[in-house]
Amino acid sequence: MRNILQKLRLLAVSSLVSMATIGLAHAQGDRITLKYSDLFPAQYPFGKLSQEYAEAIKTATNGRVEIQVFPSGTLTPPAQCYEGVVQGLADICQAVLAYTPGRFPLMNVVDLPGYPVNGNITTQMANRIYSEFKPKEFDDVQVLYLHAHPPGHILTVDKPVKALEDLKGLRIRATGQSAEAVTALGAAPVSMPITQTYEPLRRKVVDGTDGSLNTLRYYRFAEVTNFSTLSNAVGYVSTFVIAMNKQKWNSLPDDVKTAFVKVNAEFVQKAADLWNTIELDGYKFAKDKGHTFIVLSPEEEKRWQETALPVVRKNFIERASKAGVAGDKALEARDKLMTELGVKYPPIKRD
Repeated sequence: MRNILQKLRLLAVSSLVSMATIGLAHAQGDRITLKYSDLFPAQYPFGKLSQEYAEAIKTATNGRVEIQVFPSGTLTPPAQCYEGVVQGLADICQAVLAYTPGRFPLMNVVDLPGYPVNGNITTQMANRIYSEFKPKEFDDVQVLYLHAHPPGHILTVDKPVKALEDLKGLRIRATGQSAEAVTALGAAPVSMPITQTYEPLRRKVVDGTDGSLNTLRYYRFAEVTNFSTLSNAVGYVSTFVIAMNKQKWNSLPDDVKTAFVKVNAEFVQKAADLWNTIELDGYKFAKDKGHTFIVLSPEEEKRWQETALPVVRKNFIERASKAGVAGDKALEARDKLMTELGVKYPPIKRD
């Protein structure tokens, strides 16, 4: 009898161990690890936001999803970030639309100049245009969310730019539609990622760069430029997309997808607020360093508008038409949203 009881106890213990082992294996197998290719450096505010996003997803999925962030383009270079996620080299990427010219013929409407200075306007514009048009150019990924920085300005190394004539012949780092505006204004655009611009500015390979004012602090451009010409009317905007590989997204359980959707919505606002915060950070930091900010007179600002805006808008419509997308409708929607969002979000005050 004693032997029978011992055997029963051993069988019970063995069953419990087997069940625990199966449960642990299931839990481990249920964990999902995703590789996130981020063009931003880890210490840049948006690099930190990427890590915060990873932590938010982990919390929202009760630890089931682990996102490994690879900063500074270490997994895929900035210009190949989007294609890398399409091909599955990364599961998630943060990509700049302007770094792949021609790939986003409709969404490029967001990057057209003419915004007031407020990251809420640019970021809401990007998400609203995407939501309204669902452009097919994003069909090869799952868009998680988008954001866009406040309008950029012209930062120059040695030469103060106070009038159109001062731009003639200057080599200005610019990408995408910003390069078109720079060309229309009389300067020569030089294409390169903004993350690689410090040394060319320092060595005076370029005479300046377009850039939002946060770069004066966070990319240390205040060390290598002396002047910023503020012109919101022609200031460029860059749209960023956080996207996931389509097959990877389709493989996720429904509850995990739901968690992503919730976190994505929260990070749209976080991104908009962060753009405003670091815009002011950059301005105050550079001002304390003796950097000179040039505000164009109303008459000069009008000259810049009349010189650049018609060109970039016309080029956008032509490219969109060739790509078979409704550029005219997108531009109309953008102009309408600009009015609506401009009422809701007034320009941020630098001083």
